Amino acid sequence: MKGNKRNTAFVIISSVLFLVNVVILIIFTVTKAFEGRVFLEAVLVGLLVLLAALLSISLLLFFNQFALYRTLQIENSYSLGKKSTFNNIYVFQKRVLALSRFRKRQAKHVIAFTVSNLIVSQNVNRNMEIFALNGHLIEFLEGLPKKLNARNNDFVFAFSRGAFLIYAFKQNETSLKRLVETLTEEIYAFAEEGCPHLWIQPFFGIATVEKEQSITQQIENALIARDYSEKNFESLTFYQPNFRRGVASNDVQEISDALNRNEFVVFYQPKYSLEEKRFISAEALIRWNSEKYGLLTPTKFLGKAETAGLIHDIDVFVLRRVCEDLNDLRRRGRRMLPVSVNFSLYEFYSANFLDTLIGILEEYKIPTNLIEIEITEATSQANSFLSISIIKKLKERGIRVLMDDFGVGFSNVGNLRKIPFDAIKIDKSFIDDIVGDVKSREIVRFLINLCRVNELEVIAEGVDSKEQLEILRKNKCDTIQGFYFSKPLAKAEYEKFIANNPFEKKEGSK
Repeated sequence: MKGNKRNTAFVIISSVLFLVNVVILIIFTVTKAFEGRVFLEAVLVGLLVLLAALLSISLLLFFNQFALYRTLQIENSYSLGKKSTFNNIYVFQKRVLALSRFRKRQAKHVIAFTVSNLIVSQNVNRNMEIFALNGHLIEFLEGLPKKLNARNNDFVFAFSRGAFLIYAFKQNETSLKRLVETLTEEIYAFAEEGCPHLWIQPFFGIATVEKEQSITQQIENALIARDYSEKNFESLTFYQPNFRRGVASNDVQEISDALNRNEFVVFYQPKYSLEEKRFISAEALIRWNSEKYGLLTPTKFLGKAETAGLIHDIDVFVLRRVCEDLNDLRRRGRRMLPVSVNFSLYEFYSANFLDTLIGILEEYKIPTNLIEIEITEATSQANSFLSISIIKKLKERGIRVLMDDFGVGFSNVGNLRKIPFDAIKIDKSFIDDIVGDVKSREIVRFLINLCRVNELEVIAEGVDSKEQLEILRKNKCDTIQGFYFSKPLAKAEYEKFIANNPFEKKEGSK
């Protein structure tokens, strides 16, 4: 945040100095008001002002470049086993967009590949042989254009979540296959001596870039093609639109039409603080109020929307609707609670996530302390270095970040210490059995204590009974969310509930 202010100051100062200099020189030239020594002195002053402006701009560019290099070195040290300025996904996207502006008529392809299956390839920073192979590959890729008799800016390379990405300009199918063969030979050659214990089987996916596609869609298509290579145990697969057949074309159209017709609605489920004895926030939950199917929960359509590439539209819709509802409550002088909004992995890691988020909050003039961000534990682990960076930037803005579904899948308790979350939501699957099952109860107690040691708010999801509530209260859980207090409510019902509910009245009467 300080860096952004410093950069802005540099830009303003440089611009002012430059404009002052231009104005002075124009006046001198047009009016010829100064002659002799006075004129020469004035010109000298103008040149000094111009020099100062250029120096300020140079310093700005230097600091920005240094910060970028430093970030890449740290991330690559974590992901690739060595310090390097090899591109991450964000730098990759920016460089691709910059090059694409001047190369619109050239053929473009995105290649995604892994040295093995995803389970092995994503095992970065735990296997020194993967470190060695990844480190060798980044050096090989940087020298690849020369080996293929191509120019350096014919390719852009990156590494993200266990997969290498290549954006290729001017390549046809034949040259792309030759590139894949070259990489495959190099991977096997190095692995034979440097990775004797590592299972090596490269899988490649290639997607042809279409004009109407965003860079995110292009990358996703290549990754889908790579996944098909692994699924079918083929070395190379070219992306085809029917690879998204997990969602039928009519399903995609229905979801798109539903967005256009405003059939999606946002429900709110309040969260109750056991210590403060009041409702302190709520979670925004999307529903599809379909004319054809009725009211659908997210499990019925979010997976399809994600596969169809529509998850961005849905994530942004929920945030906008929450901001609209908060604005309405503020306008009418009603009680307002902070609202947490869920974001998918694809949206959270998109290059413009922060800009989109802050832009919408500023558009609706919503204070940042009224919006919280929820991401799943799996999302935070997909690229822990990057997620830490994004979460820190959110917290600098005053936005709280919650880890959702803690305990589901392969949980890593180390994330509680490393990733700067504000609150942890214990998944409903742990809460369900705490009344009748001692093991479940002890696990929840352990998780609560673990969060308290790390100074994190603990939110228990799916609390449906008074017995569950009392066990959680006894174990000093901070916040409760579940049907015991309230089911998810439509906006009007939620507003009435928050204004007049039996739980806060009951506590207040004591």
